[in-house]
Amino acid sequence: MKIISTTQHYAFITLTCILIGLYCGCQGETFNFDVGSTSSEIMEKSGELAENEIWDGRIYITDTLVVPEGITLTIRAGTIVGFEPTDTPSQFIVHGELYAEGSPERMVVFGSLGRLREKQQEPAAETTNPFATGTEGQMLGEGFGSTEMQQPKKTVSADPPKAGDWAGIQIESKSPNSRLTYCRIQHATVGITCLTDAVQIERCLLSENKTGVLSENTSPTITSNEFNRNGTGSQFRGSSSPDVEYNEFTANNYGIICEDDSRPRIQYNILRANYENAIVCYSTASPEIVSNNITMNVGWAVYDGGRLRDNFIQGNKQVGPGITELGIGTQSDQFYGVDEAFEPRNSPVTEAGVQRENF
Repeated sequence: MKIISTTQHYAFITLTCILIGLYCGCQGETFNFDVGSTSSEIMEKSGELAENEIWDGRIYITDTLVVPEGITLTIRAGTIVGFEPTDTPSQFIVHGELYAEGSPERMVVFGSLGRLREKQQEPAAETTNPFATGTEGQMLGEGFGSTEMQQPKKTVSADPPKAGDWAGIQIESKSPNSRLTYCRIQHATVGITCLTDAVQIERCLLSENKTGVLSENTSPTITSNEFNRNGTGSQFRGSSSPDVEYNEFTANNYGIICEDDSRPRIQYNILRANYENAIVCYSTASPEIVSNNITMNVGWAVYDGGRLRDNFIQGNKQVGPGITELGIGTQSDQFYGVDEAFEPRNSPVTEAGVQRENF
């Protein structure tokens, strides 16, 4: 463990305040956030962990961090893990086990600190009083006053965090188990990449990433999360077939993208107000799309594949908000080229979305 220097400490505190302000200001009351923790130290981390570790407080990641096989990293509620943007974005790679488990009031936060800038102000000339007595008065005979140069001052600031500032959390195929609950994950290229089935992502907020969750030939558990303002909320490749249930996909560019031969079961979700298509299917992807509310997306509700049943579809593709899709054909004004469409609903699915009693 390495404790960071005084200058880094000041910079990290400043940037952490900025980060907190961005989270709270952008998300309103959707999520509670309390920065209190049991540790006041700011720890700098990078490289490969040598033993099991428990993180609590403020963690400053300066380069790629690796959790090797046989090692367990536990991250306690209320911890902030801040990544310093670099020319080669740092990554959080898990071969062992990762348990990042927050609470509704004290979420675990992963995010960019923004790119540091250190500014040096120009020194200002300070003129002595030529009418003073004593030593200063003696200067009258030396040129009617004199000047002294102030010491230059340095200030620390940061560019605003943005998607791609860090690479994201990648859980490798040999990881025996990893769980993330009540976490905020922001500003990554890919928030969480799942290369094993043994990943549970529950009650997390994934925001301002290029992609929120990426599954490659795996079936992680993706339940009761909020995907907001990402390039793509979730993306499934290869033979991925996870259950994607009770999530909310809002204000992303694309809600869900299914590629290759992926077959996710997309059930009891809200997909609303995304800037392009809510669900996109490429190649031979054919997800099961059951009992979702798909409304007010700028693009298609579902594009070019998928089997639909018991969905409430309204107001997509610039179709009026009062118009509900009740057709059972494979083409409509609101979805395009699906494989099947059965039992459309004329009222919303009440169970869909994140159940918020304790969230």
